[in-house]
Amino acid sequence: MIDHSQRRQILAEILGSPDFKESKRYQDLLQYLVEETLAGRVPKEITIGMQFFGKEASFDPKEDPIVRVYLNNLRRKLEHYYLTSEERHPYRLGIPKGHYQVEFVEVPEKPLPARKYRSLFNSAAVLVVVAAFVVGYFSHNALTPDERPAAANSPVWAEFVKPNGRPTLVVLGDYFFLYERNVDGKIGNFVRDLKVNTPEDFKQIVKQDPVFAKRFVQSDFTFLRPSSSWGLGQVLPVLQHSPNGYSLKLASRFNVDDLKSNNVVFIGSFKTLYGLQKYLHIFGLEYTISPAGFRIKANPGDSVRAFTPSEIKGGNYEKDFAIVAKGSGPDGSTILLLLGFSDTGVIEAARASTDPQILETIGSKFTHAAFADSSNFTMVVETEGINQAIFKSEIRHFVHQTYQPDVTTSRQADTSRGR
Repeated sequence: MIDHSQRRQILAEILGSPDFKESKRYQDLLQYLVEETLAGRVPKEITIGMQFFGKEASFDPKEDPIVRVYLNNLRRKLEHYYLTSEERHPYRLGIPKGHYQVEFVEVPEKPLPARKYRSLFNSAAVLVVVAAFVVGYFSHNALTPDERPAAANSPVWAEFVKPNGRPTLVVLGDYFFLYERNVDGKIGNFVRDLKVNTPEDFKQIVKQDPVFAKRFVQSDFTFLRPSSSWGLGQVLPVLQHSPNGYSLKLASRFNVDDLKSNNVVFIGSFKTLYGLQKYLHIFGLEYTISPAGFRIKANPGDSVRAFTPSEIKGGNYEKDFAIVAKGSGPDGSTILLLLGFSDTGVIEAARASTDPQILETIGSKFTHAAFADSSNFTMVVETEGINQAIFKSEIRHFVHQTYQPDVTTSRQADTSRGR
């Protein structure tokens, strides 16, 4: 058994971790719950709402889910802390679902494997390989035209499934990480630097600043959000009917040469566009990460349309915009972007792109939006969801793209865009 001082030491280590040190609200909430537990009190939802969140005596948890929302996010933060820590933890702090009392659970003495994070994040690569194998297997047992999904006949996918066309490269937006070097030179915690998103980025910044290599080491893992794998599951059933074949690649490994022989489908968040950023002028699209938002100017004389997501919380209720944008890329390629700021946006973009009824839906809302030319268009869908489940979506914007600023202008604009 551990005493109160040891429990508080465990709490202090968690509060000082990257998951918590920049999130004062969650630091305070976890500390409050621990202190309540150590005092022998069993926190209840209504008590937390009133004592911690300052709610009135009339507070009704059934009408206001603030406590449940924060506790679910807190559990996720704790889970992420333990998953990404390479330290041995004899005791693990947890908050069982359905309860608000903190537990300190003893962990078996069997040591954790070194570089646990590597195995966790390489599992994303395993997922990609397995998905490719499964769909590849079924592609050898081709379905008849009557059995093909209706989306395979949609103009959205025309360039990707037409005979004698280019193969398709599906690019999944992943998050690139670095390891910190400790004072003793050993590898320490992982970090995310927005300037370093690919191995090539790391090489370039080391050339410019050799001290950077003394502070950081290139990681041996990347991270895929659930929306990437979900979107992949939507897209592959369409591509398996392409006679041209397809392959998969992480965004951190994407390069310009990939567009010389492939059409590209990108699935991921704005934060993971990386090498594809330089082609956003094709869609008249500019964006910022903080504050989250994007602007579209499709054609000469058009007014600029601006969109700003209002609720992006990560892992719980989210209100986002999904973008399905298709354009003619370099060297005769076609680029299809399935974008969002959160999982909700990315999932809805993938779903909308493969919706057999999407043409009817667009036509009923935008009378000008006939698919006479399906090679260049941008569609924006406002969407809401919880835990990767979409429960509301509505098309807010659709336009055929003819406006393409010159490459120099778009690259200059890219330098001021948030990444």
